[in-house]
Amino acid sequence: MASKTPLLRAIAQRQYAAGQAAAKPLQAAASQDAKTTVLPNKLVVASVENNSPLSRVSVFFRAGSRFESTENLGAAHFLRIVAGLATRGASHFSITRNLQQLGANLTCQVGREHIAYTLEATNDTIEPTLNFLLEIASKQAFKPWELSDAVPRLRYELAGLSAPAKAVDLLHQAAFRSGLGNSLYVAKRNIGKLSSETMQHFVNQHFTSARCAVVGVGVDQELLVPAAQSLALDSANGPAAIKPTFYASELRRDIASNSAFVAIATQGASVSNAKDAVTFALLHKVAGAGPSVKWSNGAATSPVAKAAAAAAENEVIAASAFNTSYSDAGLFGAVVAAPSNVAGKAVEAVVRSLRSLSVSDADVKRAKSQLKAQLLQETETGSGLIESIGLEAVLRGSVAPSSQVLGLIDSVSTADVAAAAKKVSSGKLAMAAVGNLSQVPYLDQLK
Repeated sequence: MASKTPLLRAIAQRQYAAGQAAAKPLQAAASQDAKTTVLPNKLVVASVENNSPLSRVSVFFRAGSRFESTENLGAAHFLRIVAGLATRGASHFSITRNLQQLGANLTCQVGREHIAYTLEATNDTIEPTLNFLLEIASKQAFKPWELSDAVPRLRYELAGLSAPAKAVDLLHQAAFRSGLGNSLYVAKRNIGKLSSETMQHFVNQHFTSARCAVVGVGVDQELLVPAAQSLALDSANGPAAIKPTFYASELRRDIASNSAFVAIATQGASVSNAKDAVTFALLHKVAGAGPSVKWSNGAATSPVAKAAAAAAENEVIAASAFNTSYSDAGLFGAVVAAPSNVAGKAVEAVVRSLRSLSVSDADVKRAKSQLKAQLLQETETGSGLIESIGLEAVLRGSVAPSSQVLGLIDSVSTADVAAAAKKVSSGKLAMAAVGNLSQVPYLDQLK
């Protein structure tokens, strides 16, 4: 996967927030609030010292796939593949050997709006390993022979992509075309064509201090600030992202399979409006965001799953609501996986369910509890917490306290969620489908 972040995530994971203080039982989350410093070059430094025995430091850049142009499509994905190769100050062998000797772990993840390099090490080794993280994040060399050696790994990863991942990726392309519609993955036609010059140009444009955040968990702010100041980054703002426009269109990829995977969505909420984003996150829970109880199918409280199961004709079928929010756009809909012979009926039933979502006080109360629990559980883990504060720091320039997010969730009324459901019922649809599509209806056949 190009990103560890779940595709069906709720917006609360990012902690985008503004609102009232949370109720007293939830005030324990305040211990996870981040210290934030903005350097003169606009680089954001944020940290949470939670006394964890394992320290994590991430360097985030606002440089995901949406910022690619026609000349460098796939550059963000390829950057993840070649993370940790030779830099201007260290060889690939030196980086690997030293990190292994110190027991550290280095990973890279890519989303549509960000690239993040993350270092994990014990408290006593995080400081000596930081130099390697800074080298990898800001002094890439892109030696031609190393890029060539990485191509087989790239092909292997593309060959292993799951059909649901392809469907959701195609949904973005159908809905936004360019920008947010750019694929998370390198197109096969571009494999081997992303040269050293192309990669370096992409990095020079987007890896700047104004587009960067350095975040840490289990690390003192006094250690992070000097490290961030030593990053060799230009201070330019870099190119602006293409403003997203939603299109009611579809993409279909018919392949030999016994199943069909369909992703369908209408316009959702962007995180620029925090209340709208949280409202759609609650509607996501109301519609059915997957099981909350391990090994259950989640159909008991999910209108989307119930509708799909009713149309399944005793076949095994899976359906879940889909919600994702970006800095200036969002998608809300559902993902369906079904045997090809009943896929058409399942998709039609799920669309009818989305168009007729009803919202009660009990539904919203349950959704709020689920969303709060998800937020707090994700911030309990070091990996979840650092991703959450990193995304907020790099996209918003600050990190809001968890109590504000929880307060904002409480401030959303049943009427607000019902209004969001009404937008979904009347919104135009975009659709993507992968698999045996012989029974899957076309977009203009869906009401």
